[in-house]
Amino acid sequence: MKYHNVIIRWSKIATMLFIAMVLVGDIFGFAITRYICWFWAEVPMEDVARLAGLSIVYYLGTVGAYAILFSLLKLLFNMGKDIVFDRSNTKLMNIIAYTFVAIAVDCTVGGFIWSGSFILAILALFLALVVQSVRVVFDKAITMKEELDLTI
Repeated sequence: MKYHNVIIRWSKIATMLFIAMVLVGDIFGFAITRYICWFWAEVPMEDVARLAGLSIVYYLGTVGAYAILFSLLKLLFNMGKDIVFDRSNTKLMNIIAYTFVAIAVDCTVGGFIWSGSFILAILALFLALVVQSVRVVFDKAITMKEELDLTI
């Protein structure tokens, strides 16, 4: 039991660090998108429309990152309280998965400005699939637990 609490505690710390990194990314987002546009995507410096488009895609992606990270943090807090196979956790997993799908759509739009964004879209869809698969396992475990509680 103590081993699992240590893992959960470190996972909470890591999630908070990721939230801090996204916050720093938001602060320097315009500089990051300019760098991506001019050096990676090789967009001419005069093409302000593509820079603005990539900036919008970038900031929409960070909104999704906050939704995912705060949902994950809530999920970890629930697990720290021994609330594991619960419908609230599966709702949080749904939020995470659907947000990954939204980020994939966002990155697909960004892919028309920078082709590297398509790779991020595929990665986001893969992560959505993994999270939904875990959610289905949790749903099945919850159903089995409820059926077992009724037989006692």
